[in-house]
Amino acid sequence: MSSSATASQTDSQHRLARIQVYNWGTFSGYHDLPVPRDGLLLTGPSGSGKSSLLDALSAVLVPPRNLRFNAAAQDSTTGDHSRSVLSYVRGAYRRSADEITGEVVTDYLRSGATRSGVALTFTRLDPGETITLVKLFHARQGSTSANSVSQTQLLVEGDIALTGLMEYLTNGIDRQALSRDLEGRAARFERYEAFAARFRRRLGLSGEVAQRLLHRTQSAKNLTSLDALLRDFMLDEPDTFAMADAAVEQFAELREAHAAVVEARNQEALLSPLRQLDERITEARQAQERAEGLRAAIDPYLDRLKTSLHEQTVDTARRALDRLADELTAARRAEQDARREREAAHLALAGGLGQDLPALDARLEAAHQVTERAAGARRFLDAQLDILGATAPSEGAAFAELQRTAAQEIRRAESVESEQDGARNALRAEQVALAEQQRELRQRADQITRSHSAMSAELLRARDVVARAVGQAPAALPFAGEVLEVVPGQEEWRVAIETVVGPFARTMLVPEHLYRKVAEAVDAEHLGARLGYERMSPGRRSTRALPADALARRVRSRAGSEYGGWLDVEIMRRFDHACVESARDLVAVDRGVTRAGQVKSSRTSHLKDDRQDLTDPGSWTVGVDPAERLEQVVAESRRVAARLEAVDGEITTLDRVRAVGRERRDACRRILETTWEEVDVDGARSREADLTAQRARAATALPGLGELESRAAAAGLAEDKARSTVLRLAGEEQVQRARLEDARAALAELAQRRREREEDRAHPDAGGSDGAGRGDTNDRTGGTDTDRTDKGAGSGASGSRRPAFTRTEREALFGELEQRFRSRRRHAGLAEADATAREVEQEIARDHQRAAQAESRGVGEARAIMVRFSERWPVHGREVRPEAAFLGDYLELLDHLQADGLPRFERRFAELLHSQTEQNIGQLASEVRRAVSQVRGRIGPVNDALRATEYSPGHHLHIEVAERRLPIVHDFLVDLATIAASNLDLAEETAEEAEARFAVLDSVMTRLGSSDPRDETWRRQCLDTRLHVSFTAVERDESGTAVDYYEGAAGLSGGQRQKLVVFCLAAALRYQLTEPGRAVPGYALVVLDEAFDKTDAEFTRAGLDVFRGFGFQLLLATPMKMLQTLEDHVGGAAMVTNTPEGDDSRLAVVIFEERDGGAAPPRAHEAADASGSRARGGAEAVDAPRTVRASGRRAAAAAARPRAADVAPPAPSDAASPADADEPAGTTGIVSTATGVAGAAGARHAAGATAPDGAPDGSETVDAPNDAEAGDAPASAGTP
Repeated sequence: MSSSATASQTDSQHRLARIQVYNWGTFSGYHDLPVPRDGLLLTGPSGSGKSSLLDALSAVLVPPRNLRFNAAAQDSTTGDHSRSVLSYVRGAYRRSADEITGEVVTDYLRSGATRSGVALTFTRLDPGETITLVKLFHARQGSTSANSVSQTQLLVEGDIALTGLMEYLTNGIDRQALSRDLEGRAARFERYEAFAARFRRRLGLSGEVAQRLLHRTQSAKNLTSLDALLRDFMLDEPDTFAMADAAVEQFAELREAHAAVVEARNQEALLSPLRQLDERITEARQAQERAEGLRAAIDPYLDRLKTSLHEQTVDTARRALDRLADELTAARRAEQDARREREAAHLALAGGLGQDLPALDARLEAAHQVTERAAGARRFLDAQLDILGATAPSEGAAFAELQRTAAQEIRRAESVESEQDGARNALRAEQVALAEQQRELRQRADQITRSHSAMSAELLRARDVVARAVGQAPAALPFAGEVLEVVPGQEEWRVAIETVVGPFARTMLVPEHLYRKVAEAVDAEHLGARLGYERMSPGRRSTRALPADALARRVRSRAGSEYGGWLDVEIMRRFDHACVESARDLVAVDRGVTRAGQVKSSRTSHLKDDRQDLTDPGSWTVGVDPAERLEQVVAESRRVAARLEAVDGEITTLDRVRAVGRERRDACRRILETTWEEVDVDGARSREADLTAQRARAATALPGLGELESRAAAAGLAEDKARSTVLRLAGEEQVQRARLEDARAALAELAQRRREREEDRAHPDAGGSDGAGRGDTNDRTGGTDTDRTDKGAGSGASGSRRPAFTRTEREALFGELEQRFRSRRRHAGLAEADATAREVEQEIARDHQRAAQAESRGVGEARAIMVRFSERWPVHGREVRPEAAFLGDYLELLDHLQADGLPRFERRFAELLHSQTEQNIGQLASEVRRAVSQVRGRIGPVNDALRATEYSPGHHLHIEVAERRLPIVHDFLVDLATIAASNLDLAEETAEEAEARFAVLDSVMTRLGSSDPRDETWRRQCLDTRLHVSFTAVERDESGTAVDYYEGAAGLSGGQRQKLVVFCLAAALRYQLTEPGRAVPGYALVVLDEAFDKTDAEFTRAGLDVFRGFGFQLLLATPMKMLQTLEDHVGGAAMVTNTPEGDDSRLAVVIFEERDGGAAPPRAHEAADASGSRARGGAEAVDAPRTVRASGRRAAAAAARPRAADVAPPAPSDAASPADADEPAGTTGIVSTATGVAGAAGARHAAGATAPDGAPDGSETVDAPNDAEAGDAPASAGTP
C-alpha cells in the first residue's frame, strides 16, 4: 500500500484545529476540544454525547435542508429522528411519561431563555491561515417550537473564544453589536447559503455537493454495498430530476391549454345542437306564420271564390234569360194561333149543328176536371200513405178509420217532438259551449307558444300590460311558478305543493331596479285580472333550520335562474310546513300540510280549498314546463274537437229523426184535411163515363159534327201544349231572374265586405277588430254569406287583426288554399264552399298547432342546453340569460367559438405540445438514455484513484459499470419515445394524434408530479439514473488479471464488506474534494461515526491507511474497544462521559506526540490560553483539567490509569450572569485531559492544570487539580 501524504502536502490543507460548544445538548456551559492535525479519536460509552459533538460540526458545515443529526443512527433501522437544533439548544436528555396524563414528554436541561453556540477553527500551515466558523443560537423562554430558535452565522479571521460571543446573546441575538464589534475581523451572515458559499471558497470545498457528501460520509458505517456507496456518495443526483420538475412545471401550461381546448370542445358540443334547434324553431315559427296567413286568407279567398261563382251564375242567368225570351215569344204566338183555331171550330159547332152538344160538352168537361182532381188527390193521398206505410182505403168507411188512426199518430208525434226539442236544445247549448272552449283553447295554445309560459291567460295578459308600461320584456318580470320546480322524486306531494305554494307561484317577481316603475304601472293601468307581485329586495337571509320533512325541501328554484338565491331564501321562509300523511298527523305540528292538501298555518288555523281539482295537471302552476302545458292544451283541444264532432253528429241524427216525425205528422194532418169525396176516383170516373156515353149518343144523331169536333179537339190540344210551354218557359225565366238577382245581391255584399276590410286596414284604430275573431269553424254549417259577413275581421284564435298581404303574398296564399280546397272537392260549388272552408280551416289549425308544439319543444330543448351551459360557464359581462329570447346570443357565442376561440385554443395547444415534447421530453429521454455512459465517465477518475493505492498487497481495485434498467424504466422510455416521436410539422399532425400523445404525456407528467408514495417510488426508479446501473469491483493483480469480483456484499463478511466500501469511499472522496493537479484535497476533514466497528484490526488499519494515503484528517467516533487499533492513525483521543442520568457530558483529551519528526500540533494548553476570555456580561466558570501527552500505545496505558484526583468533585464556579439562569455553574473547561478513559467512564471529573509548554516528547505530565487555576484560567486570558 502506498505511503501516506507527505507533510508538505498536508501543510497546504485546511484542517480542523478546535471545536467549541456552548450549551449544546448535554454539554452544558462551555466546552473546548482541541483537534490535532493528524486527526482525533472520539470515544466513550453509548449515550455519553459523542454524536452530539459530531452533530455540532454538522450544524455548521451542512446546509439546513440536508442536515440530519445523528446521521449514523438515522441511516440505521433504529434511527433517532428526534434530534433538532431546538433539542440541542434546550438540552433534551431524556423522554419520560407524565405522571398525570401518561403522555410521553421530553425533559430539557434548559427551559428558560437560552443562548448557545458552536465554533469550528480550521488552520492551514502553508501558507499560514486560520479561520473560525461560528454559529450562534438563542431560544426564547418557555418556547419549544422550532421557529422559536433564532440564529446567525459568523466567519472569523483567526481564532476566537466562543465564550466571548455569549454576551451578544443575553437578550436574543444582538446582531448590530456583533457586526459593529467584529467589524474588520469577522463577517456576519443571516442566510446560510451566503455563509456556506464564503467558507467553501476559503476551505477549498468545490461546492454544496461536497458538503453533502462529507455529511453523508459520517454515516458510512451503514453502507452495505458497493452500489449504495457509488450511487449515494460518488454520483450526484442526476439532472433528470430537475428536468422532470421543469417539465412538470411547464406542463401545467400545456395542461391548461389542453383544458381550454377540452372546455371549448365541450362548449361547442353542448352549443352545436342549438343551430339545428334554431332552424327547427325558425321553421316552426314560419310554419305558424304560414298557417296564420292561410287562416287569415281563408275569408278573402272564400270571398273571391264566391265572387267568381256568383259572376258565373250572373253570366249563365243572363244568357238563359235571353234564350228564354225568344222561346217564350214563340210559345205565346203558337198558343194564340191554337186558341183562334179552337174558337173557330166551336163557333161552327154552335152555328146550328147541335145546340145541346155544348151543354153536354161543358158538363163532360166539368166531370173530367173532377176526375182529374180526384186522381191528383188520390195520388197525394197515396204519397202520404207511403210515408206512413199504410194502404189506400177502397171505400168511405175504411177512409174514416184511416182518419181516426192519423189523429192518434198526430198526438203521439207532438209528444215525441217536444222531448226531441228539449234534447236538441241541450245539445245545441253544449255545442255552443264546446265551440267557445275550443276557441279559448286555441287562444291558450297561441299564448303559451308566444309567451313560453304555462301561467294562466289572464295573468299573462296582465303581465304584458305591466311589461309594456315599464318598457321591459315580459321575461324580465317572471312569475314565481316559472322559476320554481318540484324536486325530482317529490311529485307525489304535488297536491300539497300546489295548495301551499300555488298562491306564491302566481305572484309576479319584480327586481329591485324595476320596483318603482312596476308599482306606478300597476296603479295606472287596468289589468283586467287579480295580480300580486313581490319586490325582490337583496340581502335577505334565512337562518331557520328546516326539518327533514319540510315542504321547502320538496321545491327549489330552477337551475340557472338569476333569482335562485332570493327564491331559495323565500322558499325556506315561507314553506316550512311539515308534510304529513293525514289529518291525524297534522295535530302534532304547528304548521303542516297533508298529502290531500289540508293546510295548517298555525296552531288554530286550518284550510282546505277544493275549488280546483289539483290532481289535474292542467291546474298546476309550480314548475310547469310550457311544452308540457301546451301538450295538455293540445290534448284537451283534441278532446273538445272530438266531442264537438260527436255533438254535431247527435244533432244531425236528432234533426233527421225529427224530420221523419214531422213528415209523418204532416202526412197525418193532410189525411185529416182530406174528404172521401175528394179522393173517390172510381165514383168520379163513373160519372164521367155516363156523360161521355150520353154525348156520344147525341153526336151520332148530327151529320158533319165529327169533323168539327175533331178540328176543335186538335186545336184544344195544340192550345194546351202551347200554354204548357209558355208556363214552363215563364217558370224558367222566373228562376233565372231569381238566380241573377241573388247573385247580384251576393256580389254587392262581397264588394261591401271588401270595402269594409280596406277601410279597416286604412283606419286600423277605427273599427271593432278586437272581437273574438272568426269564431269556431263549426258555426259554418249551414251558414250563409250574410252569416260570414257578420263575423269579425280578425283571424286566428288569438283575435289579432287580419294582416295586410302584398299581392304576391296573397296570390301565393290563395294558390295554396285553392290546392287545399280542390284536394277535398274537385269542383267546389257555392253549396260546398262553406263546408270545404271549414275543413280547410280545421286542417290549417292542426298544422298551426303542430308547428306551435314543434316550436315549444325546440325552445324547451334549446333552453335546457342554455341552462346547462350557463351553469357550467356563466356568461359574464353581458345581459344574457338562459331563455329563448337570448338564443341568438348563444348562437353568437357558438359562432365565435367555432370561428376563433376553439381554433385559437387548439393552435396554442398544438404549439405547446410540439415545443414541450421536443424540448422537455426529448431532452429528458436523451438524458436517461445516456446515463450509463455518463456514470462510466464519472467512475473513471475514481478508478484512477484506486490504481494509486493497493487494495491488498500487489492488488488494485477497478470498478466496472453495467446497465441495469428495470422493466418500468423501459416502459417509461417507450412512453417518452411515443410522446416525442411526432416532431412533425404542426399541420401534419391530426387532432386525434395530438390527443393520443397528450394522453400519454399527461399520464407521465401526472405520475412525475404526484405525491403518492407509489408514484414517488416509480419516479425515483425512472429518473434516478444511478439506479439504472450496477457496479462491480474487480480486484486485479499487477498484470491486470482479475483475481476476484465483488458485486454488492453477497458472500462477504462484515469486515470484508466494510473494507471494500471504505476503500472505494476514500477514492470517491478524493475525487470529489481534490482539485485537478493537486495530490491531496484542500479540505482534509472527514468525519466517520463508528465506521470500523465490524472489521478486524488488519482491515481497520488498511482502511485508515487508505484515508491517510489520500490526505484526509480523520475525526473518528468509535467504541472504546477500537482504541489500540486506531491510535496510530490519529493525533489524539477524546473521552466523552456522562452521568448515569445522562444530563451532563464531559470531555477528557489525550494528545499524541507527532511522529516521524513532524511539526507538533497546537498544544492543549495553548488552545486553552487562546480561548479563555471573560464575557463582558459576566464571568464564566471553567474547569481547567490536566493534560496527558503520550505517544504510541502509551496513550492507552496512560488513559487506563485512574487516580483519586480523577474522581474528585468539580471546582465551584463563579456566579453566573442572569442570562445564564438555565446554564449549570460547573462546566467542563476549555481543554480536558484523559481521566481514566477506560476505567472512569461516566464519573464526574476533577479539573487539572494544563501541561507546560515544551514537555519532552514521549513524556507524561500529570498535574494535580488546582481549584484556583480552574476558576481563573479563562479570566486571565485575553481575547485572541
